[in-house]
Amino acid sequence: MLKPFLTACLLTIAAMPAVAQYRASLQGTVTDPQGNVIPDATVTLTSKETNVSKTVTTSGSGVYAIPGLAPGTYSLTVEKTGFTKQVLDNIPIVSEQAQSQDVHLQLATATTTVTVSAATGPVIETETATISGTLTGQQIQALPTFSRDPFQAAILAPGAFGNNARGASGSGPQNLPGSAGPGGTSGTNSIFQTENQVQVVANGTRNNSNSFQVDGIEVNSLAWGGAAVITPNEESVKEVTVQSAPYSAENGRNSGAQTLLVSKNGTNEFHGSALFRATRPGLNAYQRYNGPSNPVQRDTDRFNQWAGSIGGPVVRNHLFFFFSYETLRNSTASLADNWYETPQFLAAAKGVPNSIAAKIAGYPGEGASFNTIIPKSCADAGFSNPSQCQAIVSGGQYQGLDIGSLLRTRLGTADPTYVSNGTPGVGSGLDGVPDLMFVQSVNPTTNNPQQFNGRMDFQATDRDLLTFSTYYVPNDSTFYNGPTRAANLWHSDRLNEAATLLWNHTISSRWLNEARGGVTRWFFNEVSSNPQEPWGLPQDNIDNLGSANPQFFGAPGPGVFYQTTYNFRDTLSTVMGRHSLKVGADLYWEQDNDSQAGGARPQYNFRNLWDFANDAPYSESGNFDPATGMPSAATKYIRSNIWAGFIQDDYKVKPNLTLNLGLRWE
Repeated sequence: MLKPFLTACLLTIAAMPAVAQYRASLQGTVTDPQGNVIPDATVTLTSKETNVSKTVTTSGSGVYAIPGLAPGTYSLTVEKTGFTKQVLDNIPIVSEQAQSQDVHLQLATATTTVTVSAATGPVIETETATISGTLTGQQIQALPTFSRDPFQAAILAPGAFGNNARGASGSGPQNLPGSAGPGGTSGTNSIFQTENQVQVVANGTRNNSNSFQVDGIEVNSLAWGGAAVITPNEESVKEVTVQSAPYSAENGRNSGAQTLLVSKNGTNEFHGSALFRATRPGLNAYQRYNGPSNPVQRDTDRFNQWAGSIGGPVVRNHLFFFFSYETLRNSTASLADNWYETPQFLAAAKGVPNSIAAKIAGYPGEGASFNTIIPKSCADAGFSNPSQCQAIVSGGQYQGLDIGSLLRTRLGTADPTYVSNGTPGVGSGLDGVPDLMFVQSVNPTTNNPQQFNGRMDFQATDRDLLTFSTYYVPNDSTFYNGPTRAANLWHSDRLNEAATLLWNHTISSRWLNEARGGVTRWFFNEVSSNPQEPWGLPQDNIDNLGSANPQFFGAPGPGVFYQTTYNFRDTLSTVMGRHSLKVGADLYWEQDNDSQAGGARPQYNFRNLWDFANDAPYSESGNFDPATGMPSAATKYIRSNIWAGFIQDDYKVKPNLTLNLGLRWE
């Protein structure tokens, strides 16, 4: 599925006239030696990475603005007849925000070019009042971000707070007070977590008010506020900007931290990276002795993590590519001790004619998967009366506990020996055959998530630029879901994906239109990924044997979930006198299909093994259609459309004073 998807994307890019740009901008005032403004000066900004240029002219107030810039390093050339040509080299552009660069031209006495290094920006940024912080991809890789999650950079932004605490087990996150949801990434699921709820607060709000964008398109979960469906790998990150307050009118929807991530692009030079990380139990230090009542167990996580990237030119100065990949191979095993029914009991229940219990007992894989039977006495199981229980030993081997035998009454009749005060009942009496056992089982867990990231930038003309970027994240896991029965060896196949298309059209030297559209999606279907489960049979629980209740019969769940968000934005930018204006529209179409298919399978509760074998439950639960009384899946189809429009005016009152005025309707 992946190869046709990527092939189609690349063919689409190759067939369209287009390179990418973003919402960063450079603006300033051009003046002469006396401080008078210079109108109609030619201002050219050239990327040092791709050699792509943008040219504008100053307004009658000497103001220029170049919007839609990707982060990176640029050179700025300013020319006007009668003045010395001036070149400002190595201007750093930070992603997703406006920056200032004023230029002072000297009178020309001859054909002269003055080149000035501008590697450092202004000491005080006067173009916007937004409180924000920006980290480059190199800085993010150098920081000790847990689980290689670039969104954790939000903790370092001005106006934001988070402690990045870890939970007591599993290296999962410790949620902030008042936080409800899936939480953040852990060491074993890393960037592949389906919904990543970073534990960071900003602007006086909870973390469920945060918003996440990748290449200008929202990747927020519809089910949980403040959670990202896509968490890009660090190799693919060019910059992350976190705005805590106040925002431009371009950004709406959420009131917390606005985390704006820009993916890496190819340049005129080939570049790449590679990473390997190994985690083994033998490499983990631990306290060997913690007292006889609280022994310490070594962390059993055992996984490898690989990552790499490559980017460069396809056609120099015109077509560029970038590709990154990351995967985590996790193979662990955990031990569990639980009560189960014995194979002898299943064989007997399988022989009950015309019963649902016989279908469950005879279904392949419904028996317990275990390593060894752990000897337990009747007293250990909570049976104090010898007439209710006896330990069975055969050939010197402990076999389990005999706690009764099958009923001989018609189907649907309950065990008459059960007493409500806690006597569990023995059916037709003890028969010397083991029915209940306490076993040690092994839960092998295999995780094989992957993340593919691709991006193409293409410039067809001086006026038309386009970028396509995508993240494709298949997340496959195998583990026992619920009781360790062979049929419950669960296959979780989840897919997260996002794609963004950006197109800039330069209308004139002062007018630019930027259109971007994207889709974010994640889904799973646990019915189709687990054909081994007995979906047509109910789930049965035996719950009146005290501490010796055996694990339930039947399959857990399942769930079927599809969540899709479409986002389209169009922004028109221009310069009028001292005003840098932006006007645009922001549209969302959201679809959430959530089906708890397991609700259509009733759950029955039995007082003992003999009632189960005789199809005699004491209670039933499930989801039922109130019109028909039939079992029904709990299904939700949620559709929402969000429409927004905005206008933003950055009014340059003086070269060192800009007034930001914005209005957004949503």
